[in-house]
Amino acid sequence: MNRYSETRALRLALSAGLALMLCLTVLTGSAFTLKAYADYEPPQALKALWELNHDVIGGLSIPGTAVNYPIMQSATDDYYLNVCFDGAAGLPGSVYVNKVDGKTFDTFNTVVYGRNMADGSYFGGLNKYLDVEYLDAHREIVVYGVNAKHTYQVFAVVVYDDRRITDTYTDGELLDQWAFLQSLQTDGLPGTILLDDMGVDAGRDRLLTLSTGITDRPDNRLLIVAVER
Repeated sequence: MNRYSETRALRLALSAGLALMLCLTVLTGSAFTLKAYADYEPPQALKALWELNHDVIGGLSIPGTAVNYPIMQSATDDYYLNVCFDGAAGLPGSVYVNKVDGKTFDTFNTVVYGRNMADGSYFGGLNKYLDVEYLDAHREIVVYGVNAKHTYQVFAVVVYDDRRITDTYTDGELLDQWAFLQSLQTDGLPGTILLDDMGVDAGRDRLLTLSTGITDRPDNRLLIVAVER
């Protein structure tokens, strides 16, 4: 691998149950009637989740890890930061996407947020990506969406500042797409790992960025950035 920069319960019990459901395996209802490909059927597990909460827009899985959660979206940005899947307020919240990125994972950069939980649940294990060997072994990220299954490959692990990515970079603007990619190289803090083997291009590729907090560093975020392949 050519590496050009290495600079740098219901809540948890429900979570485990949702993870198992997502691992097992068509969505019906108005939110799940479109299909991008004739041979794609979203996992049956998502139908059960959507029937419980219509804010489910997909399922996130990182093979070989504990990350296996429904992805939520509300009409109110950051609503699911402090609201769990069952509607209970408080930690650990949910894994979610804000409305600016839509529901179908077809924008340039879909940003998925999750809590950095001390017990390693939700996005609490993403800090392991700061180890190169772990990164090499867990580069694949899968999203089971409404219209298609999306498979991504991680190419950047970035210790970033706390800027709101979707406010700073407009997905539909090509210059902003390039600016975001450039910022991964120029603005990453020590611990950042960038890989150059994916040939990521603005205007052509679609990204998935997992964003979480860093313990004892309120002004920083950890980004796991992957490109669809």
